[in-house]
Amino acid sequence: MMPPLTRRAFATSLALPLVALAIPGCTLKERPERFVVSELAPAYDIAVDTIQKKIAAEAADALIRPEGVSLLFTHGKRVRSSVLLFHGFTNVPRQFEELARAYFAAGCNVYTPRLPRHGLKDRMTNDLAGLTVTEIQNAADEGYSLARGLGARVTVLGLSLGGAMALWLTQTQPVDLTVPIAPFLMPLGYAEPVINAAAHVAYALPSFYCFWDSKLKEHALPNYAYPGYPTHAMAELVFFGEEIAKLAAADRPRAKDCTLVTNSGENAVSNDAARRLLARWNARGANYTELVLTDIGLPRHDIVDPVTFPAARTLVYPVLEKIVAN
Repeated sequence: MMPPLTRRAFATSLALPLVALAIPGCTLKERPERFVVSELAPAYDIAVDTIQKKIAAEAADALIRPEGVSLLFTHGKRVRSSVLLFHGFTNVPRQFEELARAYFAAGCNVYTPRLPRHGLKDRMTNDLAGLTVTEIQNAADEGYSLARGLGARVTVLGLSLGGAMALWLTQTQPVDLTVPIAPFLMPLGYAEPVINAAAHVAYALPSFYCFWDSKLKEHALPNYAYPGYPTHAMAELVFFGEEIAKLAAADRPRAKDCTLVTNSGENAVSNDAARRLLARWNARGANYTELVLTDIGLPRHDIVDPVTFPAARTLVYPVLEKIVAN
């Protein structure tokens, strides 16, 4: 979630630590065990039971807000198409609820998981500073694994960090269709080597908190999302993008189809970084496509959340629904 006029704050949080490039001993935090996607899809009942137990545990957790609880909409059986929705960085599953219900109404089973360390009632929490690349990868892989039990055909959509997770699955799993929306690989307006170096240095320094909107601070909407982020978490997002690019340089992607959705009024993430990745995949014969949204109002990054962008219902949702329907 990057509202308008926040790119400067983000760039500052990564660019300022460049003065400390000479700091020795930069080491990354210990990574959790990797989730392994089985070659066989889980049975529908097992997938639903696993998801429902997650939802129950989240709902019973006093630290997690109601809007942060994972969402599941099913027709009581495995159907032709399932849709997996990954919300954005610092946001919650509620961000995608209206779109999830639209896919459900169209006959799909839909799963929107809560991403690691998101959705806490304490909007000013620093728990997000502990986020790791492996946690993000595991959330993507586990979500995909469960979605295979919900439908014969799996579509994965995600915004921002969720978009990067869709890109990860594009590279690593035989997804039927991925739809990365404004995926976060690197911020807008800076050369890739500079941002990558800044992220590693920012990670070597003590993490500090940055608001998305320096004027509104903790009063920024939506009130169920975090109003800012710890710099260590932002660095991990950059590392995640590096990992995807590294794999793409070595192997062709596995997804059957991918439609990259970008916004001509994007004001936070680099569309060019996503396009370079798409071009690299297509050079290996992928034949993926890009759909550029235009004329959707003022520059913005989050083009999904109806609280901060009500026009998403008429300007964006129909486009995303059509991509999946086709």
